This record gives sequence, C-alpha cells and structure tokens, in this order.
Amino acid sequence: MDRYNSDALYRGLTVTLLLSHKNILLRWHKAHVGYLVNECVVQLAKEVITKGNLFLLPKRLSYLKVEIKSADLSIWQDNWDNGETGRSTHDIVPRVSNKPVGWNREEIMFVTGHGPFPSYLLRFNLRTHDNCSCGGKGDPIHYATKYPFTLSWHFQTPTVSLKLQWLKNILTNNFSRTRLRLLMRFICDENNLIVEDNN
Repeated sequence: MDRYNSDALYRGLTVTLLLSHKNILLRWHKAHVGYLVNECVVQLAKEVITKGNLFLLPKRLSYLKVEIKSADLSIWQDNWDNGETGRSTHDIVPRVSNKPVGWNREEIMFVTGHGPFPSYLLRFNLRTHDNCSCGGKGDPIHYATKYPFTLSWHFQTPTVSLKLQWLKNILTNNFSRTRLRLLMRFICDENNLIVEDNN
C-alpha cells in the first residue's frame, strides 16, 4: 500500500490519501492551526471525509490532476473574461496562464495604471482631482507622451483607435521597454513633480 501525505492548498486542510490499487481513502487531519481558513472548503472537506465511502478511481491520479488543472484554468479564464476589474490588462493579456508574462514592476504599474498617478490616487480619495501638475489628465499615457519633465522618455502619442496596439508594441520591443522602465522610475522617484496637491 502506497501512502501519500498532501497538504491541500486550502489553508487548513491536510488530507491523507491511502492508495490500495484503485481505492482512495480520505481522512481528516487538523493542520495549520492558527491560520485563517476558508470555512466553506473546510466544511465541504469534512463532509466528504466523514460521510464519504471508498470509491473506485477509474483513471490515474496524473490524469485527474491534468483534468482538474484544465477545469481550473477554464474557470479562471471565464472569470477573467467576464470580470469588471483589470480591463486594461485584459486587453493586452486576454488568455490566462500559469506562466508569468515577464513584465517587471515598472511595466506592470504602467499597464495597470497602479502607481503614483493622480488618476489612480483619485480612486482612493488621496487626491481631489486627477490632473497632473501641468494641467493634463494624470494617467500613465500622459506621462509617457506629453508631460514636459519626462520629455527624455517620450513615446509618440497614440490615436485612440491604436492605443492598444501602441501599448503592445512598447511591451514587445526591448528598447521601448527600457525607456518605459526609466520613465516609471523617474515618476516614482520624483512624484512631487508629478502630482500637484491642491488638497
């Protein structure tokens, strides 16, 4: 009889699988005492373990892992496609994957708009307006194309219809990515020049 102990990544559930040919026995073990747990997952796991019976497993565990991963990615993709947040990132990365996109911190801040931008800070009531110190809208594209203090790193201003393609081109060109990183570092380091505070 082979024995596998696996900590389920559900924060608080340890399941011991006892494999005897194709039979699986699930047993409840307390684990991760003191951590916050997903109560629903724990409750369902307890019910399965206490009320469940031995069952025949018609497929190999490796096959089941692949099927679960595929179903998980499908649910994630559906949530990503139909979600309300992250739409600017969704346009650039429409397919979910377990592989990282390879962006660094500065590129992520630019694409998502999460950073020391007035347009972002206004959302959390940290600013009373979304204007930059020069009077333009304080979003990432403004600082990358029009802001006078970032002239050294300016990109050509995209048209509204080509904005997505413009951003994709920047993220696929190594020279443009380097300029973007330098621009974002300047904005983060010199945010007192970027944000005019009229609070």
